[in-house]
Amino acid sequence: MTSVTHHNKTAIGALALMAVLFGACKNDPNAVRALNEVDEDPMEYQENIVMVYTDSALKKFELRAPTAANYPEREEQEPYLEFKDGINVLFFDPDGEQESSMRGDYAIRYPKRNLWESRGNVEVIGKTGEKLNTEHLIWDEIEETIYSDEFVTINTGKEIFMGEGFEADQGFTEYTIKKLVGEISLEDEENTALGDTL
Repeated sequence: MTSVTHHNKTAIGALALMAVLFGACKNDPNAVRALNEVDEDPMEYQENIVMVYTDSALKKFELRAPTAANYPEREEQEPYLEFKDGINVLFFDPDGEQESSMRGDYAIRYPKRNLWESRGNVEVIGKTGEKLNTEHLIWDEIEETIYSDEFVTINTGKEIFMGEGFEADQGFTEYTIKKLVGEISLEDEENTALGDTL
C-alpha cells in the first residue's frame, strides 16, 4: 500500500468535540451506514443554525447551517440530525485561534455513534492553507478524526496528491492517503510556465 503521510509537529492537540451537547459512546468505524432517504416528517425543524461548542470555557468549534431536521428513532432506524443544505464548521485550538475549517453540501449526524457524514463538494482547509477535497467524508467526534474511502485530492500549495481513501485528525495537521494514485508538483509547473515566457 502506497501512502502519503504528513505531520505538523507544531500543531496543538486535537479538539474535544460535541461533549457538551451529546453523550459519548464507543464507535465502530465499519458500522457507518450509507446516507439514506427516509419518507417521514422530522420531529423538529430549525433554520439559520449557529452552534458554538465550548469545553471548560474554551471555544472548540462553531457550526453554521441554513437548516436542520431532527428525526427520532424508529423501528430498524437510529435517530439522526439532517442538514440538507450543508454545513460550515470552524475548529479552534486551545488558544482560541482557528485551526481548520470544514464544509459540505449535505450532512447527517448519528448521535448514538457520535458520527457525521458529509457529501457533495466536501472541503477541509488547514491552518497552513492545505486543502482537502472529496465527495464523501466521515467525522468521528470521539476519535477526533476525519476519513473517507473515496477519491480525495490534497493541495499543499506546492504539490497536489490524489488518492483513494484518507485519514486525518480533524485539525488537519496530520493526514495519510491510503492509496496514492497521482502526484503533481506545482513548483515544477510554475518553473515550466516561467520558462515558456522567457
